[in-house]
Formats: sequence, C-alpha cells, structure tokens
Amino acid sequence: MAMLQVQNKIPLNSTLRVPTTKLFSKNGHFPCKFYSHPKNEKIRSKKTSHLKLGIDHGLSSSCIKALGDNQGDVLANNGIGIVEFFEAKNILVTGATGFLAKVLIEKMLRTTPKINKIYILIRAKDKEAAFDRVTSEIIESKVFKCLKEMLGESYESFIRSKLVPIVGNIHEPNLGMDSIIAHQVAQEIDLIVDSAANITFDLRYDLALEANVNGPYQLMLFAKKCKKLKLLVHYSTAYVNGEREGLIYEKPFTMGESITKERVTSHSPSTKFPSLNVANELDFVSKLKNAIENNDTFDKIMKDLGPERAKLYGWQDTYSFTKAMGEMIIDNMREDIPIVIIRPSIITSSYKEPFPGWIQGFRVIDPLLIFYGKGEYPCMFGDPSSLVDVVPVDVVVNTTMAAIAKHGYLQIPELNVYHATSSYMNPFSELQLFNYCYEYFNSSPLVNSKGDQMKIKKMIYFDNMSDFSNYISKKLLKEEVQDLKAQMRIKRKVKYLENFSKLYEPYTFYKGWFHNGNMRKLMENMSEEERENFDIDVSKINWRDYFVGVHILGVKEHALNGK
Repeated sequence: MAMLQVQNKIPLNSTLRVPTTKLFSKNGHFPCKFYSHPKNEKIRSKKTSHLKLGIDHGLSSSCIKALGDNQGDVLANNGIGIVEFFEAKNILVTGATGFLAKVLIEKMLRTTPKINKIYILIRAKDKEAAFDRVTSEIIESKVFKCLKEMLGESYESFIRSKLVPIVGNIHEPNLGMDSIIAHQVAQEIDLIVDSAANITFDLRYDLALEANVNGPYQLMLFAKKCKKLKLLVHYSTAYVNGEREGLIYEKPFTMGESITKERVTSHSPSTKFPSLNVANELDFVSKLKNAIENNDTFDKIMKDLGPERAKLYGWQDTYSFTKAMGEMIIDNMREDIPIVIIRPSIITSSYKEPFPGWIQGFRVIDPLLIFYGKGEYPCMFGDPSSLVDVVPVDVVVNTTMAAIAKHGYLQIPELNVYHATSSYMNPFSELQLFNYCYEYFNSSPLVNSKGDQMKIKKMIYFDNMSDFSNYISKKLLKEEVQDLKAQMRIKRKVKYLENFSKLYEPYTFYKGWFHNGNMRKLMENMSEEERENFDIDVSKINWRDYFVGVHILGVKEHALNGK
C-alpha cells in the first residue's frame, strides 16, 4: 500500500512523559540561568572515586559491576562533583566554532568559572586570523548573552583570559600546530573534547574519511603525547549503529566488525563475511585518487563509492559509516587513555540553557519542518509510526560535563559509550512531530516573498517513491502550466525533493531506538543540585510544548533570522 496507515509503535518499556516546567518568565522573555555555589564547597579528592562502570548491554544488575564497596554512599551524598572537577583544568576543544562545542564552552565558562584555560583548535592562516575567528564566531555569538549579562563590563576580559586560540588542523600531524606550540599544549592539557567532524550525509567518500577517520587518528597520536591527560571525549552519533533494529544498546565498536557481519553471523554462525578493514578503505581511496586524473570523474566515483561501501557493511550512509570507523580507530589506539564516546541522536535547539530555542544554522531535522511550513513538502516519504529521536543541545552538553567529571575522577583506562538520546525514555513518532508542526504553522503561518500567508494541510505519508513523486508533482501543478520554463522549474523542484527524501530515507523509516542506560546511571550518580544544574532527564520533556513553544520559534529566530 503506497499511502501509509498510522500506527502506534512505542516501545513497551517506555516511560510516561512528565509535563515540562514553564520555560518562559512572566514578561515572555527567555530566562537566563545562572548558578551560585556554596563558599564552603569541598573539593572532591580523586581518591574518593573508585567507581568502575562497564558498558550497559542490558544485562541484569547482578551482571554489571557498578559500584565499589563504599562508592554508593559517596555518590548518594555528594554526587559526582562536576563543578569541582573542572577547577584549574586545561581543556583542548576541536570543532569549537560548531553548534555543539560552542554551547559546551558557554556552559563550562558560566557554571565552572574556575576552569583554567580552554584551548581552541581553529583553522586559520595565522594567529591574527585565529583571534578574529574566535572573536566573531564565539565571543560575539548570541549564545553567550547570558554570560555577558552576568559579567557586564568584565565579560570580554574574562572570556579572553580563558579562551586560547590555537592555529591548527585536526587532519594533520600534531593537529596542524607548529612543533613548539604542540609541545606546550601537550604539556598543559588535562582533557580533550573532540567535536570536529563533517556531518554531511552524502559527502564524498574521500572527504568523509579525512574528516571522520583521519581526524580521530591524528588526535589519538597527539593525545599519547599529553602527559597530564585524564580523559578524551569524542562526539560520535547514535546512528553509527547503522541498520541495527529494535532496542540498540551502548555497545562500543572494535576494529574489523560491521553490522552486516554481525547480522550474517547471528543467523548463520558458520557463514564467513569479510571484516571491515579501515586501513584498507583508506588505501583503496588513495590508490583511486592516484589512478584517476580527471577531477570530475574522481568526484563522481567518490560520491557514489561512500554509500556503496556503507551499505555493503550495513550502514545507511557515508556519514554514519565513517563515524563508526572513527570510533574503531579510537578504540584500537587508546591503550591506557580513558575514553568517553558520546553518541547524540539528532541534536536540536536548546531546551533550557543558556536560554530556550538557541540554535546555530539549519540543522538536520529543520529543513523537513520548514519546507513543510512553507507548503513545499506536503507529503513525506517515510513511516508515520517510525520513532523520531531528538535531543536538545543543552542535554548533550550536560551529559558531556557530567561524564567528564565522573570518568575524569576515575581515570580508568577503558572506553565508555553514552547514548545521548530520547527514544527509549521518552519516545514520539513522525506522525506526532508533524502534528505539532501543523499546530504551530496553522496558528503562526510562514509568509512568502509576496507577503501572503502559507496555508498547509496535515502531512501525508508514502512508502513508495513513485507515488510520492506523483503526488508532489500534482500538488505543484495545481493548474495546467503552459509555460515551458515554469514546467522545467517544477520538474527540477520535484527532482530536488526526490533526492532530498532519498537522503533522509534511512531516518524516516528507521526501525531502532536507543537504550541509554549509562546516561540514566549518570543521572543516578548526581546529587540533587547537580540534577537541577546539569539536567539530562529527557523523560520529562513534553515534546509538543518543546516543538510548538521552543524549537520552531528558535529556528525562525536564529537560523532564519526571524523570517
């Protein structure tokens, strides 16, 4: 059947949602949230932390080593000690001008002001250009408005005393730093947060390998030179789980495994399937590059090769495939370096902090919502009962800071994975998402270039691309168009929406949801004050209130400049 019927497909073990607290102040403005800490707070000694958490594979509590002999009492009374941990620490952040890292930097500066230095690796031709980029893209960013209000005239001197721009490139040896700077940074840093990546789903295979595989490789080589390093945090994505279905656990990847191999051997243990060899993938692309002289030919081959290799090994696209290989590189090279890999799902605008609705750029889910609001996407190639997994950026940041403190105190040379996700604790479907959007755009319609309000109808769903394309064509051709140019323009638009829908197909028909047991354990480890100040409880988010009252407003204001 082409047009999909609506079903209820919610995990049986999902929790009930709790309505959100009010996100707005009485005057209608977004509130900024500040923290004060008791003067007599005790600094947590590293010796008090003996907690060793394994990866949550859904085993019974008796199978998981969770707490040392006395650790439970310590955590119950004092929490993790998040604020104390960051005191006097030096942190290297890659990808610092990106959406997620920028919110992380803001939160660290606002809530842990005794942090020492944040070294920002930034692409620039020289120090002056790096300084200018940090000024325009970080210091002057709207996301820092709460910190600016809090500090007043001392804001700029404070932030410049904390942020240290470093000219570099994560794809190069020593991260592109000159040898003297690289040595100095390696001697100073306590923590590395790797937020550098290319998140384009259909990026050329060679470029995706460079960003998402070679980047982590160069970072790990540098990390081994850092004598004081307590922890390395790497941002991945929940969708590294590829074509796995059902409830997906926080399982790390090891070199050579693949989703296809996992699937084949589970059905027929004696069947052999080739191991995924990351070095061979890099070598294969390098040889093609040397053999093919025509740039256009090479571009096309690389564009097609990524999805082909991804699907062969069980991933949905080039992005998720290369991010999974990046995780394998980190695990293979880590030796005695403690590693935390955080896998967010689709990151959306801030839920509460530093104020609701902040977003940078047109994010993954937003083109779907805005095209729908403009009346340009009246139907969807997707399953209305498929779960949508989104996580507000401040929840990811709070998870990051809590995990850094927890594992930074422990310094156990192991790899821990965190799914920063919502579909297990607070699921909702594509049908619900577009019902929320319909409610919003019906009450606050978008306006076209002529000043006319855009009227929309309820979303219609198709599971067949041919039927989807025919419906789109009919909707765009509301009346017979005689003009040849207009016909060509409509055909191009239909083709664009077809390609757009194919790109999103693995996600609009996604058949899995993400277990986040480690994230929930992290919440249990927190003190009551930490749970309030570093909120990671996605179960209490009311998705209707969030999309109608926060997210779409934020996208319009910050990504579409109020249009």
